[in-house]
Amino acid sequence: MKNFNLTTKLNFKIIGVVLLLLITVTAHNQWLLLQEENAKNIHWLMSITDFLVKKKPPGSFLDIADRHGAANKCLRGQILSINQELQPIVNDILVPTDIIKFGYYSSQQESIVALGANADISLLVGVDPSRFKPNCEVNTEQLIERKNSILWHGANEVIYVRPIIENGLIIGHAFASINQDAVYAGIRKRMVNTLLAVFSMLLICIIVFRELFVQLKKDLQLFAERILDGQTYDFNSEITEFTPILKYISEQTEKMTRLDRLNIIGEMAAGIAHEVRNPMTTVRGLLQLMNAKQEFTSHKEKISLMIDELDRANSIITEFLSLAKNKVMNFTDGNLNDLIRDIHPLLQADALRNNCDIEMSLGDIPTIFMDQNSIRQLILNMIRNAIDAMPTGGLIHITTEKDEQRVLLAIKDHGIGIPLEDKEKLGTPFFTTKDNGTGLGLAVCYRIVQRHAATIIVESELGKGTTFTIGFHATILTTVPSSEDIQKTIL
Repeated sequence: MKNFNLTTKLNFKIIGVVLLLLITVTAHNQWLLLQEENAKNIHWLMSITDFLVKKKPPGSFLDIADRHGAANKCLRGQILSINQELQPIVNDILVPTDIIKFGYYSSQQESIVALGANADISLLVGVDPSRFKPNCEVNTEQLIERKNSILWHGANEVIYVRPIIENGLIIGHAFASINQDAVYAGIRKRMVNTLLAVFSMLLICIIVFRELFVQLKKDLQLFAERILDGQTYDFNSEITEFTPILKYISEQTEKMTRLDRLNIIGEMAAGIAHEVRNPMTTVRGLLQLMNAKQEFTSHKEKISLMIDELDRANSIITEFLSLAKNKVMNFTDGNLNDLIRDIHPLLQADALRNNCDIEMSLGDIPTIFMDQNSIRQLILNMIRNAIDAMPTGGLIHITTEKDEQRVLLAIKDHGIGIPLEDKEKLGTPFFTTKDNGTGLGLAVCYRIVQRHAATIIVESELGKGTTFTIGFHATILTTVPSSEDIQKTIL
């Protein structure tokens, strides 16, 4: 026998728990319904007997028989004569159910003399009086539960009996009886029908949810494969409502992957950068020495080229070290606007050399907790990227503003834009679309953003430009991360 898989076991458990809960709730509801039904039925019985007592003609039952000339006849003749006058009264009572019987009992004839609804003549003259007489040996109105009822041919009953008094004497009783077995049977039938209906709905729900789970499993497997291939940006689930969740997971996964890459690169940088720099410094010094000697004049151009390449390699190592996780940062309260104004001449000079211009719109913002050197490097890298994105020149906008609990720094260019497939890879070390780029500048920016517990959002449209928006926590707000939290992020 094959073992059940986890999904099947889960389905059985769900069915069992829900079914047990349904049975319990349904049984409780049916018990309450039975109490309500009994209360309603008793009210019917009391109302019927009250009506019968009030509508009985004056005189005793023997007087009624005498009015019909049957007082001296046999018992059967008296009962039939009394019935002729009383049965129309009984027939005037209409009840919305066929499980109630009612009528008159005469103590003088020791027999039922009128019966409704659906009169059964055999109950008037064809039964042993002693079988019904115990119901009417009471002097006050009473509610009696009896088994093996004569009115219901052996079924259980609840009967309400009300004495009929004439001249201070009890001459008989008005009674109303309900077939309690039929009441219980109706309750049971409704309970079974309710359980069957609910169970059917439960099965339908389980089938639907199982189909959803199967489809969800397929989507998750395909989504996991897309994650490995790095192609989750355009993934759409067959279950439309699930697509936003997968997109959110994709974004978070991409962020974690990017941070992991940064951490790995940072650890590599810390481990090898200094060891690489030492021999490079020695080689550069020797090349400078050779370049100064007369005998190497014919190789001066080549030596200068080697020195330039070593300087370029050194600049790459400098950026590489910026990714180091253990790089010391000095966090202080500072105003972002003041920092931008300080470096604006440098930014403007760099922009003008490339036929660009910088426009600033600095809002009224609170201070933030930052490492000023890192933020300066962040802005410089962002502006250089914006300049590179506009080969023919253009305008760069720098904007600061306060947004609820954050300070926003936005840098916008009007360049070529970023393709959607490249947008997902931004911040990945060594990823670049520039011919002479290293792919470390933006990775450094993302690292700085991470170490400031900030956020970065990229909005881009091909042919129209790109906007990088960085959100910092303001120090005047209660939600700002503490220095200990930021140090934990750094470490």
